[in-house]
Amino acid sequence: MQYVRDLSQGNQESVTTLLHSLLDTGLSHGKTNHFDSGFEEEVYKKLTQRGYEVDTQVGVSGYKIDLAIYDSKQSKYIVGIECDGAAYHSSKSARERDIFRQKYLESRGWKILRIWSKDWWEDPNTEIDKIDQFIKNIS
Repeated sequence: MQYVRDLSQGNQESVTTLLHSLLDTGLSHGKTNHFDSGFEEEVYKKLTQRGYEVDTQVGVSGYKIDLAIYDSKQSKYIVGIECDGAAYHSSKSARERDIFRQKYLESRGWKILRIWSKDWWEDPNTEIDKIDQFIKNIS
């Protein structure tokens, strides 16, 4: 509705801004490590020990991906990793919001993996091995 209104009123700047926001695939990130939980920090440490270049809280169109693996040879992120802890499991709305967010990110070209805290605490090496295998399959 806003697009039609702005277009009919000749507000080209607003039209352009709105269209760019719909097509936004830009990334915002910094090299500062920020973790929402000890779980995320543990996953980060294991991934970097395996030689991966990992950024935290990578922003995409207003959403944040917990961890993102960057491939310097391809000059791009090759996978986003979501760490789902207790808050995710205890709230239906959180699950629904994350499902929508994941679908949106995948529509922008992201490959998203989820690590469940329960699985992580039972066997972190198996979870990292799954990520290794996933990356080998997409490379």
